[in-house]
Formats: sequence, C-alpha cells, structure tokens
Amino acid sequence: MARVKNNNEYRTKIGNIIRNSLESNPNNQKMLDYSNTLEKVKVDYKNYFDKAKTIVQRAYPIEHCNTLKYFKGLYGSPCDVVADDKCYYFAYTDEDSIDEDGKPKENQKHFDFKINGSLNGSEYGNNDDFAYAYFRDEMKANNLNPDICIEQEDNQNNPHLQKHTDANNKFLGLSNRSEDNISLAREFNDQFCCDVIGTSYCRSRAIACTKDEFMQMEKFLCMKSELVRTHRDWIKSIVDDMKDIKGALKSYRYLDEGIDLANSTYEELGIDTRLEESQIIRTNSTGLTIYNPKNVASRIAERHKAKMTREEKIALFKSEQQSSVMN
Repeated sequence: MARVKNNNEYRTKIGNIIRNSLESNPNNQKMLDYSNTLEKVKVDYKNYFDKAKTIVQRAYPIEHCNTLKYFKGLYGSPCDVVADDKCYYFAYTDEDSIDEDGKPKENQKHFDFKINGSLNGSEYGNNDDFAYAYFRDEMKANNLNPDICIEQEDNQNNPHLQKHTDANNKFLGLSNRSEDNISLAREFNDQFCCDVIGTSYCRSRAIACTKDEFMQMEKFLCMKSELVRTHRDWIKSIVDDMKDIKGALKSYRYLDEGIDLANSTYEELGIDTRLEESQIIRTNSTGLTIYNPKNVASRIAERHKAKMTREEKIALFKSEQQSSVMN
C-alpha cells in the first residue's frame, strides 16, 4: 500500500490528539500536583474564610451591624454605613519588630476572597489566574481555553490572547458587562461575604487582628498562589512538549511518521492509547471522529427530517391546549 503523504491538516490532527492525551495522562506528576492542590483549595478556602469572619465580626459585631441597618431603614443614606464585603484589610502591631523610626512595626495586608482577588495582599490589581485554575474543568467543558495566559506568557499583547481572555471572563462573570454578572464568579464570591462598618474603601477600615491570625491569613494567600503555580507548571510542561512534537511533525513527509511519533510518545509516558492512520483520516482538526459511516448517515438523516412550519407549531400548541382543557 502506498504511504500517505503528510499535510498541515494531518499534522494539526495528530498534534491535537497528542495534546489531549498529554493533558489527561494519569502518570503526569505535575498534573497530579495541580489536581491535589485544587481539591485542597476547595476544602480550605471556606476554612480560611471562617477565620477571617471571626476577626471581622469581633470588630463589627452582628448586633451592631443590624442596629445600623435598622437606622438606615429609618433615616436612609446618612446611616448607610454597613455593607457586605469580600476583601478584608487586617493589621497587627509586631512589638518584637522595630521599624526605622524605632517604633513597633505595623503589618497590614488585604485578604481578598473574590475569585479574582489579589494573590499578594495588595489593595489593587485583580488576578484572573486563580479563577482560570479553579474553574479549569468548567471552562474546558464549554470549549474555552483556561490555559491561554500560560500558553501566551511570552507574547502578552496579541489579538489571539485577547480573544480568549475576553471569552473566558465573560463566561466566568469577570467582565465589566452587567448582564454577565450572574455567573460562576458571583456564585463563588457570594459565599464569602461579611458585614463591615465604614466607608466603601477597604483601606479606610483596617481591622485589628493578632499576629497568629495574620500569619494564618498569609497562608491563605500562599494557598491561592500554589494553585496558580501548579497549574502553570503542569501546562507549561505540556506547552514545551508540544513545541518539540510540532517541530517533529513539521519535518515529517509521511503520515505514518507522525503516527510513529505519537505512539512512541505514548509508550515512553506509559499511556495506553495507540494511534492509527484511520483515526487521522477520519477525524477533523480537533481529533473528533466525523467520517465514521454511521456518523455521516445520522447527520444526513437529521438534515432530511421534515421541519415544522411556524403555523404548524402554533396549530399543534393549540391542539395540545384544547386536549389538556378537555381532560
């Protein structure tokens, strides 16, 4: 049998199939590190919030907040000083550490529980990397690319990156459009609200805590950063692998050479999957089988099904309504 010549379409198909296999490889320690960290974050996030809530409610007792809300109901905006928040500005004085003026050192930091909150305790600057790592599975299931910032980290200003981040943020509810504000981000953020008293500016209401409490909250920031790091390490290793694979595929003249590359890679990594030429010839560029005879026949049959006109749909609806009344 004559060898099938390679082309760009085949190279893309093989590359996508290999990429999918690398991402789902159960033997990849970096993938396991990310998965284990994600599971830990899902449990510990609420535990850290409970600690933060204890600090906040010690400073702003629930009964005080309720009283002020009551007066707001009576007198309106002059008493509008209570609001739920998700970012808390904690501070403590370290008597054991002296600053340059010879005074006990003041330690202050923002602990933001929003899905895109700061990772370093800064008042400014949201960070979408945590959101992408946390909701990666949900985004992949909706044909989005939660890995785009890692893939494009060496090329930060390009339309391809912007297109994907815009789509990601719209799906998560991180965009500025009000209609997108009912989404995963809102559902996540609303779990971590707590009433505070003061102005709308977080920095104007530093909440006193102990040194131990402050250290515990710093572990919260470390936990968020660890999820971002494990996500990046895992995907970056796959991106690096794919550079080698794409380079090799580009040099191959025949399809069977690309197939051998895929299967050799699988064998070296302990992946049970094996690739055959027929899979490539019968798949589209994403690696999905479309030229299977049954698939083709089903699609043709679906297109040939009679479609109801608008008038027929209305008539059917009226008939069903009459039947329900008679019954």
